[in-house]
Amino acid sequence: MARKQQHDRQSNKRELEEFLGALALEGRSVHSVRAYRRDLEALLAALPGPLDKVRPGDLRECFRRQQQAGRSPSSINRAIAATRSFCRFLYEEGRLETNPAQALRSIRLGPALAPKHLTVAEVQRLLSLPSPDTPTGRRDRAILTLLYNTGLRVGELCALSREYVRLPAEGWGALQVVGKGRRLCRLPINRPAADALLAYLADRDDAEPALFLNRSGHRFSVRGIALLVNRYLRAAGITDRSGPHVLRHTFATHALRARPNLRAVQELLGHAWVTTAQRYTHLEVEDLQAQVADLPANR
Repeated sequence: MARKQQHDRQSNKRELEEFLGALALEGRSVHSVRAYRRDLEALLAALPGPLDKVRPGDLRECFRRQQQAGRSPSSINRAIAATRSFCRFLYEEGRLETNPAQALRSIRLGPALAPKHLTVAEVQRLLSLPSPDTPTGRRDRAILTLLYNTGLRVGELCALSREYVRLPAEGWGALQVVGKGRRLCRLPINRPAADALLAYLADRDDAEPALFLNRSGHRFSVRGIALLVNRYLRAAGITDRSGPHVLRHTFATHALRARPNLRAVQELLGHAWVTTAQRYTHLEVEDLQAQVADLPANR
């Protein structure tokens, strides 16, 4: 019995590795493949037997237990989507006679909460903190200003190289960004962000291709940028929101108030679907549209 269970686990693991390899060949990002692995390894560990013996009820029971354990509905839905893709792959490859996940449905979610963002005053306070008189301060100001003024994902920021940055002496600049799904896009940089980048790059006399370097002279990691942003948020007295993504939320919110064009904001954020960008259409008591003109980095 123990030998059969070990054989089943090895078989499931081989099939999972083949599926993840196929995802990588399709161009899925490292982060996406890692998320698929995490969700599917947990699923396979919870199943009663090999995949070719799994019934639809077994899958539903696994996700029901996750729900009872307090896992968030959005995380469960991500795992359900991964399971559907995995089982469809195995079925199309002839590994499964039937697809047990074909009728698997996502958990119905309530209205999505609007992402937390910064107010205009908080943005002003945050961007004023890095010192303009030191190389480190100029670097940090460029990072914060670029995140706020472009809505870049932190992974996209870390992946930027100097050769993909265009900064004319006057006017707006541009970035070439590799977004989710390895989609290439050209992103405009407004004058405040371009000025911050020019001030930072004037300090660089090295041959490193990365746009932003940490104290060791290497390309910043996602964790390194997160620690930097959180340090400045705390210094600005902002303790109830954290992480670089809050600046992405803030960019989207302020951009929509300044120019309520959902399609344009969707394109700038790199979202595949307008419904994803619609999370940012929440309202505030204060009239952001009237205040955006006073921003130090006006969009």
